[in-house]
Amino acid sequence: MQTIVVTERQIIHELQNLEPEKWSEVLDFIGYLKQRKAVARKAQPHSQDLTARDLLRSDLVGIWADRKDLGASPEFARSLRRQADNRCSGNATTL
Repeated sequence: MQTIVVTERQIIHELQNLEPEKWSEVLDFIGYLKQRKAVARKAQPHSQDLTARDLLRSDLVGIWADRKDLGASPEFARSLRRQADNRCSGNATTL
């Protein structure tokens, strides 16, 4: 893969040859690039692996304990599967 080196002079030259009505689009794109860089920085993977003990100490365990609409986990999972099966069979067409 070949790397293309772009200079500040080239960018300014191209900007000067662009209609001024398009400059706002250039600024929008620069803003997008800055935002994308900031998001990528935040999304970097955790630097250390978590153990089961770490997870037990975290706020994740019991996060849904107070939910009354879930009921027993196995029964809730079965009801979700039934709903998905009903949707699939209702949308299926025969040839």
